[in-house]
Amino acid sequence: MDDAVAIRASAVTKTYGMQTVLQPTDFQVAAGEVRALVGSNGAGKSTLMKILSGAIVPDGGQVWLDGAIAPLGRPIEMLRRGVACIYQHSNLLPEMSVLDNLYLGRFATSRFGWLDRRRQRAQAKELLARHGVELDLDAQVGDLPTVKRKQIEILKALALDARVLLMDEPTGWLSVADVAHLHETIRRLRAGGVAIVYTSHILDEVFAVCDTVTVMRDGQVVADSPISAITRDRLIQLMVGDTIARQLKAVASRAAPASGHAEPRLRVTGLCRQGVFRDVDFDLHSGEIVCITGLVGAKRTDVLQAIFGCARVDAGTIELDGRRVGFKSPREAIAHGIGLVPEDRHREGLLLNLPVAENLILATLRRYCIGALLRTARVREAALRWIAALNLRPPEPAMAVQQLSGGNQQKVLLGKWLDLRPRVLMLDEPTVGVDVGAKAEIYAALRAERARGMAILVVSSDLEEVMAIADRIVVMAEGRVVRTCAAHDTSIPQLVRDFGGAVAA
Repeated sequence: MDDAVAIRASAVTKTYGMQTVLQPTDFQVAAGEVRALVGSNGAGKSTLMKILSGAIVPDGGQVWLDGAIAPLGRPIEMLRRGVACIYQHSNLLPEMSVLDNLYLGRFATSRFGWLDRRRQRAQAKELLARHGVELDLDAQVGDLPTVKRKQIEILKALALDARVLLMDEPTGWLSVADVAHLHETIRRLRAGGVAIVYTSHILDEVFAVCDTVTVMRDGQVVADSPISAITRDRLIQLMVGDTIARQLKAVASRAAPASGHAEPRLRVTGLCRQGVFRDVDFDLHSGEIVCITGLVGAKRTDVLQAIFGCARVDAGTIELDGRRVGFKSPREAIAHGIGLVPEDRHREGLLLNLPVAENLILATLRRYCIGALLRTARVREAALRWIAALNLRPPEPAMAVQQLSGGNQQKVLLGKWLDLRPRVLMLDEPTVGVDVGAKAEIYAALRAERARGMAILVVSSDLEEVMAIADRIVVMAEGRVVRTCAAHDTSIPQLVRDFGGAVAA
């Protein structure tokens, strides 16, 4: 084995029941190398990452770490040997503080075995200063926004001084500035000889920070290449196959005209919440997609939550079809035909241990009941309809949602709200952690609902997504609207300039 290879998988396989999720796979990354691991949802990337981290044991094959067979199935031992993993979804304990989460399982102790809180706090402060991150060490993790929790996940791995760092969608929910900061950290670690596996659906990041790329499809490696020797189009083609790549190109370029009606379906005027956002104005017509964009921290999510009745409003008005409303709870908003696809599907959107069919009817449960009895035949019929409409894979209504890939979980969440047939559908970062194929299918579903007259409001930090689906764009900065424009009257560089253009108080 090459002495430069930090970790290597040889012919590893994994099967769950009748489903083979990983065919015999070889993979390696060298010290001082950043290797991208890409592929559509369900390609086997996360399974391979979990095998490399020791979280699961393969059915066949071996993993070698620094020339010795790795102790698979023993993630704590893998951590001790310098293999750290940043998972796509939170691995933190929400009831504990930031400080305790950073050093969970390896607290600083005195020579008598007592917990040394002073040394632990000093280590944490040095870690934050070294990586230029600001966090309240005493804050409870469950009270923090998603972006802060992601920063803690990253810092927790960096605190290990790992020699192999596995990163599974590390930049989901991070701002542009945070992503740039993380990439600088990666380059610094690479220069120090750390081997990094970087899994991401955001191809711009792959080309910006990675040296090499491994492409997976249908549970096996289909290509290995230096980044300099491959194009974006070729990478997409390898990820999804020739036929689907052509279909994606056609779907992504299809620009069906908006059919927005003259009178607004939703009108927001002078909406304020003290210390959060103020003077927020926009309207949304039936048959229209409006995207609210801006940097993380612009308070876009807070506006959606205020409309949906999750948070109070101090001033301003919300009108639905010309009638003033003010929802005191999400239940009231739903009763008036408002749906919200939340940012974090695991914490706020889905019941992961329940089947696909039951998740799809969570927002419309009463429709499928007679008294206290659930009409299971009708539930299955509705589930099969949405499975076909959204191209869910595998098409199994009885399968637990947690067994699906991220992109298919997101489709279930979308289907849950589409089954409501809402007058207004709001979506918060609807394609974070979703591959290019699933993104195109979600965009196509939103365009189809727009064509049927639905009014759709999307919060997104992905400017390519905004330009692909929006009819009109609302730019927010520092809790205020700084510009509203038709999508065809702006560009990505102009939107980036707008992000820094908060109006004066």
